[in-house]
Amino acid sequence: MIKNYLKIAWRNLWKNKTTASISIVGLAVGITCFILLGTYLLNELRFDRFHRYADRIALVTAGYKSPDDAEMRYMGVTPTAVGPTLSNQFPEVEKATRIYNRGTLTVRHGDQLLNENNIIYADSAFFEILTYPFVAGDPHTVLNQPQSVVLTVPMAKKYFGDENPVGQSILIDEKPWQVTGVVQPPPAYTQLSFSAVLAYTTLERSRNLIWHSANDITLLLLKSPIDFGPLQQQVDALVQQQFAESIKSGGYYYQLNIEKLTEVHLYSKAAGTGNIAYLYILGGIAIGLLLIACINFTNLVTAQSAERAQEIGVKKVLGAERGLLFRQFLFESAFAVFLAIILGLALALFALPLFNRYVGMDISMVHWNDIRFYVGIATLFILISLVAGGWPAFVLSAFKPVTVLKGKITNTRSGWKLRKGLVVFQFCISILFVVCTVIAGSQLHYIQTKDTGLNRSQVVVLDGSSLPVKTIETFKNELLGKTGIQGVTASYDSPVNVKGGYTIMGADGKESNFALSVTAIPVEKDFVPVFDIQLLTGSNLTDADIARSNLDDDNTREYAFIINELAAQTMGWSAEEAIGKWINMNGREGRVKAVAANFNFASLHEEVKPIVLFPEYNWFGKLFIKTADGASITHTLRTIESTWKAVNPNKPFDFHFLDQEYEALYKQEAQTASVLNIFSLITVLVAAMGLFGLAAFTAQQRVKEIGIRKVLGASVIGIVRMLSADFVKLVFIAAIIASPIAWWMMNTWLADFAYRIQIEWWMFGLAALFALVVALLTVSSQAIKAAVANPVDSLRDE
Repeated sequence: MIKNYLKIAWRNLWKNKTTASISIVGLAVGITCFILLGTYLLNELRFDRFHRYADRIALVTAGYKSPDDAEMRYMGVTPTAVGPTLSNQFPEVEKATRIYNRGTLTVRHGDQLLNENNIIYADSAFFEILTYPFVAGDPHTVLNQPQSVVLTVPMAKKYFGDENPVGQSILIDEKPWQVTGVVQPPPAYTQLSFSAVLAYTTLERSRNLIWHSANDITLLLLKSPIDFGPLQQQVDALVQQQFAESIKSGGYYYQLNIEKLTEVHLYSKAAGTGNIAYLYILGGIAIGLLLIACINFTNLVTAQSAERAQEIGVKKVLGAERGLLFRQFLFESAFAVFLAIILGLALALFALPLFNRYVGMDISMVHWNDIRFYVGIATLFILISLVAGGWPAFVLSAFKPVTVLKGKITNTRSGWKLRKGLVVFQFCISILFVVCTVIAGSQLHYIQTKDTGLNRSQVVVLDGSSLPVKTIETFKNELLGKTGIQGVTASYDSPVNVKGGYTIMGADGKESNFALSVTAIPVEKDFVPVFDIQLLTGSNLTDADIARSNLDDDNTREYAFIINELAAQTMGWSAEEAIGKWINMNGREGRVKAVAANFNFASLHEEVKPIVLFPEYNWFGKLFIKTADGASITHTLRTIESTWKAVNPNKPFDFHFLDQEYEALYKQEAQTASVLNIFSLITVLVAAMGLFGLAAFTAQQRVKEIGIRKVLGASVIGIVRMLSADFVKLVFIAAIIASPIAWWMMNTWLADFAYRIQIEWWMFGLAALFALVVALLTVSSQAIKAAVANPVDSLRDE
């Protein structure tokens, strides 16, 4: 029986090669896209779940609010005292580890001298809480001693080749560190990546348990997965006790949040690097594409019902039961689905590396080695066979032999209505995706081109974290005046993503309990002119300001502050009134030297907040070289490199452009826009493939009608218009249905941005026009073919 079914299925596929190819290829493309997006979604959902104790690991994040702040501020780092205190005081905590990242470090071994920006410091319990496979060394002891370092396999190979590095030394920032272990690198789906881990006990900060400054990532291993709630309650009480004086007298609010590590990536306000909303978008795209492909399949199979009617009638007259016919047609559909899945898997395997490169993702194929993946594929096969093949099988097996043998079933009214409804649904999804693509692309373009009040173009960024300030000044003086160099400056952090949290704890004319949380950043004196930040009042920093701000005597030291207009307004001053006002920011006392126009120093997801620029020449993390307009970038980079090597012969020359840091803030938005671009196009093309097959079938069914019309004088244009009109109406209906849904979805998405575009009517019109053009091109190709055919051929058998 199965062999007979297989023969019939193959013969029918071969007999209808065009429609069979369209349905199978369309379904295969839908399955390919579903697998690609499904693999990405699984990677996102499995973040940090690979650890042995994943369900018991907590990340401690912080939130704070000063009396004059409008809202809470969240951060993924905590004071050094948090980890040891929680571990010692609360029985729910089995182990704790602190992680500290100093930024870029210089690594030397033999002739190799490289900058590494993925090296972290961690307490000895790090590898007991986070379980990575060790190649060499004992995870329980590798970080026990100061000056110990654990290398990942790639870093060990980079510096030691095939040698065993354990027991050998490597220079990090010109200090010797002994390699005590080698570990497999973290996978892409983790919040915490590293190339090497240094012993935290080496740092002076490990011995100072403080609560007033937050720079450490704190992880806890709880004794039970049910301890998160009870521990949070105890931590809340501890925070109230620890900050009792500030809370009572100043109206401050502090919190430490015990978050599940497995939920941080998608849900954490303080430390999340993902966004659950984007997973819903991509999941919707995956399901939408698969549905469109299944609809194509269903549409084309049911459209061929007339051709199978005589066969069904004869079989029923010869005694075939409906159940037998149902199983036969379901088997035929399942056979086509099986071919589509095999083709889809092959396409997915080929397309995954291309997809990764196109959207800038790193989708792991690890799921493809899991038995659950193949169980999922088998389930997908069964579901698609039942959903896409069940209805055609039901329709075909229900034909009555008396009716079909009289030739009265050519195309039922109910079947045609169903196919119309499915076409509308297909194009509804297609237009929805196209509208989302247009709006997302417009928002991304707006972000990339918006004037943020800070000129970041043509700025070369170098790492200055390991350089003394005097060396930085020498480097700057050597560069200034050289061809192609417009300006040089430095700051503690990137000006497009300033993270420093400070508090103005006193100001002229304010109550003694006044407190305002601000973002602040230590800067070199030419920071403002290099980045073209507009000063509304006052003047830029001078050498005299720098000298007063960096005096050794606390009693004579006086800071010169540059605040933005919002900071002045928040303190009740106009830009003119703010000049000369005294403020105290975290113990740094001084006067306002200038008020700058508001500029964006963080993601455009957030509104501009009060910021303070102040000259503190203790440490600069980044150097910035503004290149001159019209200068050759290649020649200018050679100039910068030669000057760098002359001043810093022991430091590698690595650079990037500030625009790259800005773009990195919107990596997820760019990825989502790229996915929307490619899959919206695929969605429309898959829908068009189905429309092509349906139009071809419709033209074939009406071939005699077309012949008669031509004999009676109908023009080619008239016939094309007649055959195309119904399909054009369907696209219009789809546009009307899809537009309000798309508006609601994208308006919700845009609400996540403090600065956003306005949704305009042309975005919907453009999507509808695009779908209409594709539909017209698809349908008219078949309509023209039918219209220009010789009526003699179509009417010959009459």
